[in-house]
Amino acid sequence: MSAGAGAGHRPPEEAIVILLPALGILPPGAAALISALCADGRRLSVVLVAARPDAAAVAGRFPAACTVVAGPGLSLAWLRTRAILCIEPASALPAAARRLLARAHRRDIPAFSLTEAGALALAEGRQAEWPLAPLGRAAVEGLPACADLAATVDHLVAAMGFERGERPIVSRMARVAQRLLSGPYQPLVSPAIRKLADRKELTSALGRPQTIMCLGNGPTSADPRLAGMAHDALFRVNHQWQAGGYLTGADVIFAGVKKSMRAAGSTLIGVASHRKEEALLGTRLTSPWNGALRYFVVEEIAGIASDALNGHPRPTTGAVMLAAAIALAPRRLIVAGMDMFADPAGAYPGQNTVNAYTAAHDRNTDAEFIRTHLRRYEGEIVTLSAAFAEVAQKVEDGHFILIDPAHC
Repeated sequence: MSAGAGAGHRPPEEAIVILLPALGILPPGAAALISALCADGRRLSVVLVAARPDAAAVAGRFPAACTVVAGPGLSLAWLRTRAILCIEPASALPAAARRLLARAHRRDIPAFSLTEAGALALAEGRQAEWPLAPLGRAAVEGLPACADLAATVDHLVAAMGFERGERPIVSRMARVAQRLLSGPYQPLVSPAIRKLADRKELTSALGRPQTIMCLGNGPTSADPRLAGMAHDALFRVNHQWQAGGYLTGADVIFAGVKKSMRAAGSTLIGVASHRKEEALLGTRLTSPWNGALRYFVVEEIAGIASDALNGHPRPTTGAVMLAAAIALAPRRLIVAGMDMFADPAGAYPGQNTVNAYTAAHDRNTDAEFIRTHLRRYEGEIVTLSAAFAEVAQKVEDGHFILIDPAHC
């Protein structure tokens, strides 16, 4: 769990946003639920949206949460909203909070209300029947019919992990672009958007690499030994490494979030799935100043079932990067930064970030996905990541060879 941000500051992590009633009076059980979410060990922010007269008291009561004032200009994006919980019926919320709820409905962000019976049961430490009521279709899936406090927290965190929708007009633009890219009008859009359609085309675009360096964002991605390791192609994840100035000449950027899709510029982009492809196209169509777009979809390149990439929890973008590299069948993989939030040095090089998976992912899912693809690989692997090496060593009937970095 991340620490609460100071007043007026954006939440540091993707958030569950809790809309508090205008009078600031919490029903029995609501405080226990908020406190349990704040104490959860996964990487997330808890954002409390309160009316202005109540904000100071709320912030003092829940210091680990991010407390913001319900007012004009408050947006889902600024709050980093992945799920919403209403403590009272929408009619009891401040007007600004009601607007957030309406926008969440349009974006298919799951929203729930805490039922009166559920709040009472949670306050008494017992199981509650239907403690959460869905507010819209996005919140219906997997809703627990009976849950105690811990199970209610687990469901709310799990709901954060599902892919959220785009603004309706952006989604329509992206779907039109997808159709143009695969139809007779492809030559008209290819100067601005080019999609590499298959493994052969991707391999050719990269110059048929025989050694691919795959860098996640963990501490070992900054290991100075990497600079002396020869490679034909460099794969990197998202964009936070760009400011570090180390191994920044990526041949492919695997982008899992919109900010990285923009920051990639003209560099070839890999996205995990067709749902991410829609997000990529929508993001770049609404920010054309980022240059011409070249990209591919790993789901197609590596032959991955959609369910493996779109469910919850789902593999991280780093794991998806490895699947793409393995699909190209290079002679050697160099793997670093795939530390799976298990390195004592922390989550990322030089950053004070909670060393844990976010709500959308977990280690077991990541490890099983990586093992599945390693079973298909028959080359050499050099890795500086102890957590990745541990996963690789547990692959049954593997045909790859782990090479000691000291011998490179």
